[in-house]
Order: sequence, then C-alpha cells, then structure tokens
Amino acid sequence: MAKSSRKERRGLLILLFFTFFMVVGFGMIMPLIVGHYVNAMGFSATAVAIALATRQFSQQGLALVGGALADRFELRMLISIGVLLRSVGFVTLAFASDYSILLVAMIVIGLGGVLFEMPYQTAIATLTNSENRSRYYSLNNTVTGIASTVGPLLGVLLLSFDFKIVCIGAAICFMVTFVISRFAMPPITRTEPSYSVKDSIKAVANDRPYLMFTFFMIIFWLAASQINIIFPLQIQEISGSAGSVGVMFAVYAAVTAVLQYHLVSLLLRKYSSLQSVVMGIFIIAIALLLIAFVGTTFMFLAVVVLFTLGMLIARPNQQTIVVSIADPKAIGMYLGVNSLGFALGSGIGAIIGGIFFDLSKKTGLHMLPWFFFSVLSIVSMLGFMHMKKVSQSQVAISERKHIN
Repeated sequence: MAKSSRKERRGLLILLFFTFFMVVGFGMIMPLIVGHYVNAMGFSATAVAIALATRQFSQQGLALVGGALADRFELRMLISIGVLLRSVGFVTLAFASDYSILLVAMIVIGLGGVLFEMPYQTAIATLTNSENRSRYYSLNNTVTGIASTVGPLLGVLLLSFDFKIVCIGAAICFMVTFVISRFAMPPITRTEPSYSVKDSIKAVANDRPYLMFTFFMIIFWLAASQINIIFPLQIQEISGSAGSVGVMFAVYAAVTAVLQYHLVSLLLRKYSSLQSVVMGIFIIAIALLLIAFVGTTFMFLAVVVLFTLGMLIARPNQQTIVVSIADPKAIGMYLGVNSLGFALGSGIGAIIGGIFFDLSKKTGLHMLPWFFFSVLSIVSMLGFMHMKKVSQSQVAISERKHIN
C-alpha cells in the first residue's frame, strides 16, 4: 500500500469520526419516518414515499451543484455549512405535524446534503490513492456499519419517549459533525487543478463508459433502495411491531460492521471491482426474490443478512470504480453525476416501492413487488456484465483520454 503523508492520514482519520456521527444522526431518525407517518400519523405509504423522494431529489438531484461547488471552493467550509443546515432540517422535522411541514423539513435536510456530501466524497477521493482507496472505502463503510447499528437502536430508544426527541437527537449529532468539520478537519488540497464548470460538464458528457456505468447504477438503486421503503413496511406488517424496523436496520448495520472490511479485502485479492459489483448484485437479486416467500420475522431477518452481504460486496467496489473512472480535474462533477444517478434510482425507487406496497395490500398480490425488484437487479447485473471497457484494469481505465 502506498504511503500517505501525516496530514493525509490525519485527515482520513478525522473523516472516520465525521462519518460516525453523521451516520448515527441520519440512522436514528430516517428509518423511523415511514412507520411514524404511516402508522402514527395516518399518511399513506405513497405520500410518505414521495416525501422521502423529495429529500432524495433535493440532495442527490442537485448533486451536480454540490460537485461544482466542491471543485471550486474550500471543502471544509462547504461541509460545515451543509451539516449545520441539515441539523436545522431535523429540528424542523420535530415539529412537522402536517404534510406541508414534512416536505419543508425534507427539502432543508436535502439541501444540507447538497452542501456537504460532494465535498465529503471529494475529500476522501483527494486524500486516498489508487492503492489504498478500496480498503479505505471498506474501512469507512465498516465505521458506517457500526454507526448504522448504533443509530437505529438509539432512535428506537428515544422513540419510546417521543418522536420529537429522536429528531432533536439527530440534530445534535449533526452539530457534532459541524464542530469536527469546522475545528478539527485539516485543510484539504487537491492534487490536480480543476476544470471550469463548463469543461467539467463537458468532460462527463463525453465520457460514455462513465455514463453507461451511471445508467446501470440507476437501475441498481431502483431495487437496492427498497431497504429503506418496503423492507421496513414489510417487517412491521409481519411482526406487528414498529420496533422491528430498528432491529432490522441494526442487523443490517451489524453485519456491515463485522464483515465489510475483511470481506472486501478478501475479494480484492481474486476479483476486479466490477466483478465484485456483479457478484453483489446477484446476491441482492436472490434476497429480493426470497422475501416474497417469507412469513416470519426470523426468516425476514435472515434474508436481510443475505441482502446485506450483497450490498457489502457491491457498494464499496462501485465507489472505487467511480473514482477510478473520473477525470481528476473534474472529480467533484463526476461524483455529483454519480450522486445524481443515486438520487434518480433511489428517489424513483422510493415512489415505485410505496405504490407497489399500497397496490399489493389492495390486490392481495404480496409477491409482486419483490418479483419486480428482483428482476430489476438482474437487469442491472447483466448490464454491468457487458461493460467490457470498465472491466479492464483500473489503470487502463484511469489512463484513457480525457478532455484537455
């Protein structure tokens, strides 16, 4: 592994602490929103899914703006402003007793993400190199897994007092990330000069392998995003308890925390990043199909473990491919387009998931959503299998001709 400077190592370590509190804050509240507004407030699953999609589009839908800002302005400043705005959004959510305020809160939460997500991702891409990047993403995802275990359990604990307390707790976590980004994070200097915004957009628009990769990732996220939509609704319906949602996400996070780093490191010795992505998506497709036949909480959680394994294999390798393909002079814009793809896939997936769940309850066709999303996973997997350009070595990818 290539050596990193002391400043880079310190920056990456601080980013891990930042990641922990960011994910704890997000994880304690977001998984509970569907159950709270559907079961406690009486909103339809479709309406809540639209609200969640609004947050998704407010954030990842404006990811190009975040990417352009990350290429042009000081990263720490953007990150600190973004997490502060998200903290305000969670406080607003605490008082969102009607649908219009819920939408406002989701928009504010999303706009905060616009300001910090791409600078945060750009910081990781800048401080890592081709030799340590995959392992750092795995380590970062391991921290994410630990935080994702703590977050939902803490959220369920605070929910026993009041939903508002959960929102305030999430806001406090993001205030901690504000302090970290404002006072502890070192200056992050890019190794490559940046293109203008116009040239950055042109670089991405002319990069056909990258656009093809992003297209298949959109299809992937249509299916994978159901972990946040119909998974919580399904386990709550099977178990009859809102607390089972927190348990589900705790299982998801615990498996991530225990296996993420070691599993990815093992696979890197034998398979390319793209091969690992294909393998992970296949496992996800099988898990989605199996849920159609699950009728107990225990079996549902067992399938969640299988789904999680697929995500552990697919997600960090997807992140590695994105940075490897990207033109270093437009890294923020490339990451922004990738995030936009995530927004389209997850946002549309949230709406489709909500519609399918409501439809399945009305028609009695409970297996239909799971069959549909399993097929979507297979479609994305087949797409990646035919991307021969991307399946070449990462060195060959990164050395291809860019716009000058």
